[in-house]
Amino acid sequence: MTNRCSWAEKSPELLIYHDTIWGKPVKSAAGLFRGLSLEIMQAGLTFQTILKYEEGLNEVLHHFSINYLAQLSPDDVDLICENSKVIRNHQKIAAIVHNAKMLQENPSQLVEMTWDPVHFTQLDHYLVTPLHPDDYRYFIQPYVKAFKQLGLQRIGPVTTYSFLQAIGVVNDHLLACQFRN
Repeated sequence: MTNRCSWAEKSPELLIYHDTIWGKPVKSAAGLFRGLSLEIMQAGLTFQTILKYEEGLNEVLHHFSINYLAQLSPDDVDLICENSKVIRNHQKIAAIVHNAKMLQENPSQLVEMTWDPVHFTQLDHYLVTPLHPDDYRYFIQPYVKAFKQLGLQRIGPVTTYSFLQAIGVVNDHLLACQFRN
């Protein structure tokens, strides 16, 4: 029997995501923006829902291209929200477009803001049980503040921490999980 984080065993899609993507360090601006955008889309939804729409989101949002998204107008956002291939949440799509506009001039600032606080080294929490939001409240505050100062939208503590987990800034695979980095 394979040992995994328990959340990964809820569906085949989550299992594949857990085993191949979640928690693996991502250090490119494009990869970080994509990860952040997916976490913004997830707010209030299950990640399984995000995975269901991932292909459509990639297609319609041009693989979360910062340059492409930064050129979109409010009318373009309206059109995207009519497309059944994506999660049609206007506020989330508009926030992703807005965030692309904030990063377009210097996408590498997302890399610096994400990785510099941890000296470009993954933090391992050596977890026996999953963290509760109170456990990372103080750790996440400087990230949320910096992202908001940059002008990024829909960046709260839970979304930001989920982003840091997904892109490997923190290794929150449980100690018993064989997929720990």
